[in-house]
Amino acid sequence: MLRNETLTFAFLIAAATTLAQSPAFDVASVRPMTYDDGARTHIYNSPRDSEFKAVNVTLTDLLEVAYNIPDTRMLNAPTWAQTEKFDLEAKSDAGVVPGAEPDVETGKEKKRQMLRALLAERFKVTAHTEEREMPVLALRIAKAGSKLRPTDTAEVELSGGRGRISVTGGNDALAVLAYELSWRLDRPVIDETGLKGRYAFTLNWSEDEGSASSSSGPSLFTAMQEQLGLKLEAAKGPVTFLVIDHAEKPSAN
Repeated sequence: MLRNETLTFAFLIAAATTLAQSPAFDVASVRPMTYDDGARTHIYNSPRDSEFKAVNVTLTDLLEVAYNIPDTRMLNAPTWAQTEKFDLEAKSDAGVVPGAEPDVETGKEKKRQMLRALLAERFKVTAHTEEREMPVLALRIAKAGSKLRPTDTAEVELSGGRGRISVTGGNDALAVLAYELSWRLDRPVIDETGLKGRYAFTLNWSEDEGSASSSSGPSLFTAMQEQLGLKLEAAKGPVTFLVIDHAEKPSAN
């Protein structure tokens, strides 16, 4: 029994040390929002600075940013984490600036670590990831070859709307496209193109396939090949899920 208690104590000390060594925000404010606030959902999270702002967001919205996993792949989240809204603002001093990192991707990951530490402190979040084999859609290069246009833009720029996705720059443009397609198609999309580098592209398709107005544009699968030189194919593969072990509503500031 003493040995088990010693191991548990050692584990807690190691976990606390790891958390202490992780980059973190210096100050943070978390405020519950009411339906009367009437604010649009908005998240400011640039890898170029050490500020984070989120308005009218749920805990699952924040977890999606912190772990880079869509909420459709989160398990065991409490009901309130998907419905109750919060206004969150955090910043750190000049000593921890993700934008000072040699590349944008490193800055993004440091910002995620800072947000994970904040959620652990204020929402008492503990979570772990699991991989499960399941049906997916594989994003691959079409037979005619890629039609993607290279760009020098270092930081990824993403915009979109109904039947539209536009991505410019970043070293993970195809991964961003796969992520966007995942929640739009409600099925995991895995990037298997093998394409690395920075690209700029816009994908437009009709979301009214099968209706009288479907002639206004191609289906998503057709548009992928015609506009990007890519295709989506049914496959099976490992998919990462985020399992929420514990979460609590934050205390008042």
